[in-house]
Amino acid sequence: MRALPAAAVLLTAALAAGCSGGSSGSPATPGTAGASDAAKVAWNPCDGLTAAEVGRYVGERVTEHDGTDAQPRCTFTPQTKGGAAYDVSYLSFDGGLDAALGSMGAVARQLRPVRVPGAQAARLAVNTKRTGVLVTGFVQTKGLVQSVNAVQLAPYDEGAVVAATRRLLAALARKAPDPS
Repeated sequence: MRALPAAAVLLTAALAAGCSGGSSGSPATPGTAGASDAAKVAWNPCDGLTAAEVGRYVGERVTEHDGTDAQPRCTFTPQTKGGAAYDVSYLSFDGGLDAALGSMGAVARQLRPVRVPGAQAARLAVNTKRTGVLVTGFVQTKGLVQSVNAVQLAPYDEGAVVAATRRLLAALARKAPDPS
């Protein structure tokens, strides 16, 4: 597969509304004035995920990092040196994944369609370099687009990181809330 340019990472950031809330699985609390819009939502992907569960999906022990209401994030980092790290984001978007990616031109064309159980649409891109591998995936369910960015430095196992990202996308699709 062709290398994914840095613009794909920017695409993920542009699509990401972020994650908030704690690792306890409790809903996010509304942010204070001036806090990001992401901090004002009542749901995020981290609400339905635990470090133990993500560890089973990715095949290694991970630690969850949720940030704060003002600086939300949903990241799972390896507990062992050399493991892969996974960052999860989302965007409520009624237009669907194709519309969300449509304006990104060449970057979006590098994302290949993949089958993810429970998803209306899913895309994946892999960028390998001598120094590491970056896998970016998107999954759409009923007006919600979620993304996973995975990175592992060399020596890396591209197949394992791709498979883990796909399992994490499937979990996000299963756990996505019904729009209401």
